[in-house]
Amino acid sequence: MVGENLKIFTKISFIIALLTITLIPISVFLIFITSEEVEAVFEGLVMLPVVLSVLGIPLSMISMFSSENLVKRIFALIINFLPLTVIVYMFIMEIINEFTKTAP
Repeated sequence: MVGENLKIFTKISFIIALLTITLIPISVFLIFITSEEVEAVFEGLVMLPVVLSVLGIPLSMISMFSSENLVKRIFALIINFLPLTVIVYMFIMEIINEFTKTAP
């Protein structure tokens, strides 16, 4: 593909990054203000930015070969990797916590 054709991938990954960065605080705020009964309704809203960002990662990597603005490409790549990075961090901390607990 020519670098001009790759601008579409950059545009899509940038839009996904913007959606991710706006939906995560909104979903966290909605979960904090709702009660336990209503929390199940918002589980899909919490998963939406994570799934979008996971779908945006390959698009961001492909867009690195485009001739679009470098700052825009790097912003999209970092934001799309952010939710996955937080999930991996939480998983690693849980494993470390499990193995460093003292046995009763």
